[in-house]
Formats: sequence, C-alpha cells, structure tokens
Amino acid sequence: MQSSKHSSELTGSGGWLATILFGAIASLTAWCCSGCLQPRSAIESGYRISENSGAPMLVPNSVLSSDQGRFQTETVILAAGTRESKEPAGCQIRGEVFSLHLGSPPDGRYWIVRSPSVLGWNAFGFDTDLDEQWKGFIRDLVRTKENGCFPSGLSALSIRSAVAQRIPLPANEVPEFLYSDQGENFVDLSPGMEIRIQGVQSGGKSASSGSTVALRMSAAAYEVLSRPGGGVQLKLSSGGPGKGKGHIGSQANESFSLPRQFIRARALRLLLEGFSGSNPESNAILIGAAHEKQLEVATARINRRDPATCIGEPGVICFQFPPGSVSLLSTIWINGRRTSCPFGAPLSHLLFSIPFPEQSEALESIRIMRRVNFAHYAPIQIPRTLDGAAQLLLLPGDRIQWKH
Repeated sequence: MQSSKHSSELTGSGGWLATILFGAIASLTAWCCSGCLQPRSAIESGYRISENSGAPMLVPNSVLSSDQGRFQTETVILAAGTRESKEPAGCQIRGEVFSLHLGSPPDGRYWIVRSPSVLGWNAFGFDTDLDEQWKGFIRDLVRTKENGCFPSGLSALSIRSAVAQRIPLPANEVPEFLYSDQGENFVDLSPGMEIRIQGVQSGGKSASSGSTVALRMSAAAYEVLSRPGGGVQLKLSSGGPGKGKGHIGSQANESFSLPRQFIRARALRLLLEGFSGSNPESNAILIGAAHEKQLEVATARINRRDPATCIGEPGVICFQFPPGSVSLLSTIWINGRRTSCPFGAPLSHLLFSIPFPEQSEALESIRIMRRVNFAHYAPIQIPRTLDGAAQLLLLPGDRIQWKH
C-alpha cells in the first residue's frame, strides 16, 4: 500500500469493492428485507474515525494516541478454547511490519500483535510495500494455524478478523483487511454476507460435472451461515428456477443447489467478476475447501488462467457463475430491523435512502455498533456529517440506530 492510495480516495475501498457496490446497488431496492429484532449483546471497547493527513483511519479506542512512532502493539483475545500441541517457541510471526506472538497466559487465546501506528501508515508508505507485508502476514497466519498454535475450532478468517479489529486501519480499506488479501480481488465469505444471483440468461460452468449449464431463472439469494464445528456454509434463503420461462434441464438447478455442492467446504471464497486473472471478462467464481491453505493454492492456479476458469484441484469445489449475475451483500440492522446493503457500502449510502429533511436528524442521533465477536458489539464514533458518514464502510452484522 503506498501512501497515495490511502489519501486519494476517502469514500470507497478500491476498484474491486467499487465493482461489488455497482452490481449490488443496482438491484438493492428489489431485495431489501426486514426481520425480527436483534439479540442483546455485550458492549466492547469501541472505535473512532481519526483524520490522518487527509486519509481517515478507523482506530480502536484503546489506541489513545497517534504520536507513538511507526509501530504500536495491542492484545488480541481469541474465542475460548484450548491450543493444540505446538510449543510456544514455534507460535510466532516475525514480519518486517506486522508481527504476532503469544501473550500471557500462553494458552493460545492471548496474542500480542505489532502493526503500524496511525502515523506509521504514512511513514511506511514511502519506503515499504504494506500490501505485500500484510499478504505475507496472512500467509504466515494460515501456517501458524495449521501448526496448532491457535484454539481449536477457529478458522484463519476469524483469527485474521480478530487481529484486524485491534489495529488502526485506513478507513476506506477495512473490508479488504478483514475479508480479502489486500489487492487480490476476492472476498472470503463470512457469516452475515449474502450471495445473490439474478437476471441470469446465459450458461454457467461447473467443475464438478465439467459441463456448461444453460440457465433461465429468476433471482436467488444465499445466506452465509456459521457451520457447526467451525467454518461457514451456504443456505438458499429465497428464489429458485424461474417458472414459465422455458424448459430448464436438470443441470440448470445446479445454481440452486450450491449448499449441496459445497457441503464439505468449511472455507468459501468468491473471486470477483472482471478481476480474476488478467482478462477483464473473467466471470465470478466461487471456490470452497475444507482448509484455507487449499483455497490459497486453488486461487493462485485459477488466477494464472486467462480468462480465469474453474479447474480441477483435489479437495476443492469450484463453480463459475454466468456474467453479470452475482452480487455480494451484507446483512445489517437499522432501528432493530434486518435489511441488506451492498457489501462495503458507506454509511452515507443508507442516509441517502431516506428523505433529505430527515438526514440531519438521523446524523445527529445516529449510533453505530459493530460486531466484534459473536454477540459482542462495539460502538463507532464518526463525524456527524455526510462526509463523515462516507468515511465509514459498513460490514456484515453492523447495527445502526437513528431517529426517524
């Protein structure tokens, strides 16, 4: 990450996220939904939007000052559980910028993470590629997990998110740090996300059957849910093959049986349309595996193709979607009611959806809570202006209240 990347764009989070937003916003009105009240939750230490040479940062309140040199350290507490059999000496990551080692007690739950301080994000941008530093850290984290250093039952994605939630991050890149791999243009699926398929007229290709699927269908939505024992799974929450739109062969139903096709996959990754490989015409691809390491290998092989397509890989399930058919959304809560918005959309996107006279009152009364661990939530302080609302990108599970 170069410093210019952080200061040039305050309301988005990069080209790949803009692509998600464009597709999702176009169909959002028809897909908004409401539901039951949210569960009660514990309140954790919160966050604030902090200006940093024109590039706002999302900073945990535990980071009291930005005047602390290039580095800062924080304690990360993982979910309850016991570490496996790895010796503490082998449970550490020694990166040039990002590092991680066991805290106290050394039971695998407590970790000390070193990262750039608020000012460090500017200082490192001139002489260090922070993109590569973070990607190397994530790969070391997967290796450390496979070595049995972390509590059993945790995914590498949940550990990465726990680390990212405790360090200062450029506000317009928070979704990438939590769910992607900084610049690789994919999203690792997490509970609270939704995949939506709509307006499909052409065929998709399944790696499991090796055949092209001629599709004619109505829209469908998949929820991403927690899987018992760890990991995630898909659930078809609405939609199905279109009726009265011509004959649909048995293979056409593959798009509506993704939960069955990916039943053994505990880790799921969505490669984004137009960014897989070097060909801008590459379609969105969903890959799943039992372990994160398999996803890394499969992603690298798929991205070497031009255009990127599904490939046979031991232990990996792969499905390529028809062009222009997939949107990624987040489930959030507004005034106690469940709704869906484009993944990574700014808070201002929601404010623009209410009448202009009510926007000022909503901003004055707004309260944002972010899910940090299961039912634990933390407040976020933002400048109470539309520009301030544009600096906060929404994540799955966010809870928002305002007067209306």
